[in-house]
Amino acid sequence: MVRLFSFGRIPVLSTALLLHQIKTKISIMKKANVLVLVFGFLFTIVLANAAELKYEITGTIIEEQSGATIPYVTVALHQKADSSLVTGCISNEEGTFLLEKVVKGNYYIELRFVGYADYFIDKLNFGENAKTIELGQIKMHPASALLGEVEVTSRISPILNSVDKQVLNVEKNLSATGGTAVDALLLSPSIQVDPDGNIKLRGSTNFTVLINGKPTTLQPDEVLRQTPANLISRIEVITNPSAKYTSSGGAGIINIILKKGAQSGFNGLVNATIGTKDKYSGDVSLNLNREKIALSLAIDWRDWNTTGLHDYYRDYYKIDTVHHAIMRQDRLINESNLGFRFGLDFNPDAKNNISYSFHGGYTAFEGFIPTKNSGISEPSHTDIYSYNTFYFHQKPKFYTNNLGYNLNLKKEGSSISLNAYYSYIDYYLLTSQTQSIADNNFNIIDTAPYLQDIINDNYSHDYRLNADYTLPINKKTTLETGGAVHYYKRFLDVTYAQFNYDDKEWINNPDYTNQYNFNEDVYAAYVNVNTSFWGIQASLGLRTEYMDRLLKQDSAAFESEYSKLNFFPSFSFSKALSEKNSLSLAMSNRINRPDEYMMNPFPEFEDEYFYSEGNPFLLPEIVRNIEFGHQFTAEKSQISSSLYYRTTTDKIEQRLWIEDDEKIHTSFHNDCNDRSIGLEMMGNFDLTKWWSLNANANLFHYKIEGNVFEDSFSNSDFSWTAQLVNSFQIKKNTSIQLIGYYASETVRSQGTLSDYYFVDLAVKQQFLNGRLSLNVQCKDIFQSLNYELKTETGNMKLLGDFNNESPILLFSLSFQISNYKKKTRDVHTEFDM
Repeated sequence: MVRLFSFGRIPVLSTALLLHQIKTKISIMKKANVLVLVFGFLFTIVLANAAELKYEITGTIIEEQSGATIPYVTVALHQKADSSLVTGCISNEEGTFLLEKVVKGNYYIELRFVGYADYFIDKLNFGENAKTIELGQIKMHPASALLGEVEVTSRISPILNSVDKQVLNVEKNLSATGGTAVDALLLSPSIQVDPDGNIKLRGSTNFTVLINGKPTTLQPDEVLRQTPANLISRIEVITNPSAKYTSSGGAGIINIILKKGAQSGFNGLVNATIGTKDKYSGDVSLNLNREKIALSLAIDWRDWNTTGLHDYYRDYYKIDTVHHAIMRQDRLINESNLGFRFGLDFNPDAKNNISYSFHGGYTAFEGFIPTKNSGISEPSHTDIYSYNTFYFHQKPKFYTNNLGYNLNLKKEGSSISLNAYYSYIDYYLLTSQTQSIADNNFNIIDTAPYLQDIINDNYSHDYRLNADYTLPINKKTTLETGGAVHYYKRFLDVTYAQFNYDDKEWINNPDYTNQYNFNEDVYAAYVNVNTSFWGIQASLGLRTEYMDRLLKQDSAAFESEYSKLNFFPSFSFSKALSEKNSLSLAMSNRINRPDEYMMNPFPEFEDEYFYSEGNPFLLPEIVRNIEFGHQFTAEKSQISSSLYYRTTTDKIEQRLWIEDDEKIHTSFHNDCNDRSIGLEMMGNFDLTKWWSLNANANLFHYKIEGNVFEDSFSNSDFSWTAQLVNSFQIKKNTSIQLIGYYASETVRSQGTLSDYYFVDLAVKQQFLNGRLSLNVQCKDIFQSLNYELKTETGNMKLLGDFNNESPILLFSLSFQISNYKKKTRDVHTEFDM
């Protein structure tokens, strides 16, 4: 009989006795039996080792101040003896991590995430019977944060890269102080901002903007222009959202996270900015936090003037005649807004949360553009001169309501959330034009100039309802499912009036005056599974959306209806190769739906040279994204790269042509497809104790092809952007930021946009133990932010030369309000078991 003895708690065969039996059997058995016995011996050893008790270690990582979960934290298990890495993983989207198949031993756990202080857990209790070690909630705090009466001081990079998103730390971006979300987005390698402030996400203007993860009432560019950077904590740039998010916005989602008071009691912030050539802004944010309730209030105001000189050169070819035209515009643009925000969070108990937020106000856009026009026709040498003025005033008034309820169910990690959203916006746009005949010195000689007013009075209603359910299937897998309905209704009433000198009154022009109704309903459902296997964090989802669209052009007695069911699959995988290296792969399908202006078939008269009209038969664009990423994190650096590929079918492009009236006409069409393949690279480096560097670049090849007026075309180009952000901590209370940005030439369906670059400088000085700070900025130091736009069709060439105001000097003051005294200590983190 073979006797067993135990070594610790692991049963092992008595090796000597077993070898003796093997030797005896070998003398009387054939080779086949020997092989069987040897195999049995090895199998016995395997079973003995398999009997070794394996443990699982799990926990949930949250932010200490806000309580929000922190996804994609690197979790590493080390041997205490030599600090060697045993295993590791990355926390999932809910901040939960799971270390599997851990043999009892002497370990410590290290939690690392860029922008947060490292956590070390140096005591793990391996029970005799329980196979799971529950660490519960682990609270990490940012490397620079106010915690009660203590300020933790450390540098945070202005931009961080996690597995599924880029995170812009707006509070660390000195060049955004006193500006808007547009200024803050400049630091992202995925974002391109042209000299006029127009935003592109990886070359596309189609993206969705959320505020605190919720929709907004304004258009994406309006939201970014009117959200003060001083009110923003961070911005998330998500290029491959999961199925839980709306599919709208082909390039991805820009999620603006507003500041909230994290400390108990009362606190707030007051900001004021003044700049050269009449630039003013200010905001006040106040927060009150109690045990079960949190209130926030913010008011922001902005009055911002900019100037610029724009020149247009046009050549029009008609049989044996060439028409040359030059337009010079001296532009004065004013952007102003007044906003009011209110937020309430109520937690009656650990299971229930009720939240409400309100945002209302107005955002105005006003401009005065005098234009000098000169034209000559060859070979007749006929000269024409005119002096025109163009004035516009747009002032949308709006309000938005968000009501949310979240219920944590009995099963840990399971929850139901309901969100209701309603917004109303009242648009008013007045455009006034004067066209006067002039001499060659542009002196007006016209006694009866052409006078025109355009009044666009319209409003919209936006209703949304979301329901989400989260259910942990087991320790590795979580199911997310839900649905949404979205009703959007808009009415436009456009009046064109010309002044009649004979009757001395304004008369409506029926060729352009029109009324237009637009309704779009979207019904959505999704399922998303988050799981882990073989050390891989995975998310797989499917979203389906049914759209029903109806537009009515009342003035033309025209209707167009369109409905479509679409499916949007998505997935993401991430794997920690080691403590420092991780890989990710993500894919998503998304959609760009044309807006109401693109589809209004009634013609719009812009000025004596430009006419435009919509296309009521436009189809939505379908966008497919796939992205592969790598991230390396070391003690003083982080390097990340993303290889991405995006295709667009039924791409919406603006078509431009000249008719016999010798005027430029524009419309929209779906006759194009495009693709982009690119590489984004970003590095954060702590070069010295006082100097840190963020360097990023985006290199991509873009190709667009299709048909324009039945003529096929294909344009392609290699483009790139690059940026350096130097941050200098000169003294404890003095910091400097120097930013350099370059964008190469890019192609369009009918032309090119030239390259441009700029350099910004910002200096921040703190007083009163950090309560008061002064920020001085100089934007576009070298006056280089100028560009050209070239457009060419079969019989027309158009060149636009744009010179914008620069440099711009800004002075900003910021004062913190709090009901506690502030001390300072170094970063030190502990976790008590």
